[in-house]
Amino acid sequence: MGIKSLISTIIEAELKATDSFLVGIDTNQNETDIKFFIDSNDGVSIQLCSQISRKVSRILDEEYTDDEPIRYEISSPGAEQPLVDIRQYPKHIGRELEVILQSEEIITGELMGVSDKNIVILVPISKHEKEEKTIVFDDINKSTVKISFKRKKK
Repeated sequence: MGIKSLISTIIEAELKATDSFLVGIDTNQNETDIKFFIDSNDGVSIQLCSQISRKVSRILDEEYTDDEPIRYEISSPGAEQPLVDIRQYPKHIGRELEVILQSEEIITGELMGVSDKNIVILVPISKHEKEEKTIVFDDINKSTVKISFKRKKK
């Protein structure tokens, strides 16, 4: 088992008791610098990342016999990271998304709903009109939350 697989297995085992889940892995070619991203419906605490990191460290001390030093990091994905798992969408309902479809069409609008197979976005079609678009999750190439510092009017 490669080091990336070993660490992934440890992380997923630790996450079973939580509502968090592994959403991505970034690594260099030699797998000596690896970043693991976890997410949940309520965000990811530093305590959870630390707890998992300590568990990974203990197991690597026992099982990793390669002389090649490795560096790993466990964190939540940053705000600029794309959404890659349908479980990441519900906490962003009400926020603006930019969705790039497999067809390369770009759709920007407010996330209104999420189901097991699709998302619903409210897309502006004129200054005063909006329409709902249902997008099948499999048709999404990339989806990112648009960060806004504007306050919504009440």
